[in-house]
Amino acid sequence: MKIAVPTSGKILDEFMNSCEVFTIFTVDETNNIVDTEIICTPEGCDCKNNIPLTLQQKGVTVVLAYKLPDYADNICKQHGIRDYQGYSGVVSEVIDNYLVWLKRENT
Repeated sequence: MKIAVPTSGKILDEFMNSCEVFTIFTVDETNNIVDTEIICTPEGCDCKNNIPLTLQQKGVTVVLAYKLPDYADNICKQHGIRDYQGYSGVVSEVIDNYLVWLKRENT
C-alpha cells in the first residue's frame, strides 16, 4: 500500500491544493514502512489538475490530509484513492498514528 501526505517541510500541509510536495510512504502487508519517496507538486497544485492522476500512477491508494476542498474527495475516489481527513502535525507522527490505527482495525 502507498500512502501520500501533503507536506511542507516536516509538517503535514493543511492546504493540499497548495502543498510543496507529497511524501509517499510504501507500507508492507504488516503495516510497516518499507520506503519513502518525495514528489514535487506543480506550482498551483490542485486536485483539479494532475495530482490525483500522478498519485494514482505512483500506486497511491490513501491520502492523509487535514482537509480537502469539496470537489477533491470525489476526484480522489475517481482515481482509486481513499482520503482520511483531520490529520495535522509532523508527517512522521501522522503516518505512525495512521499505521497504529490501521493495525488495530486489521486485528
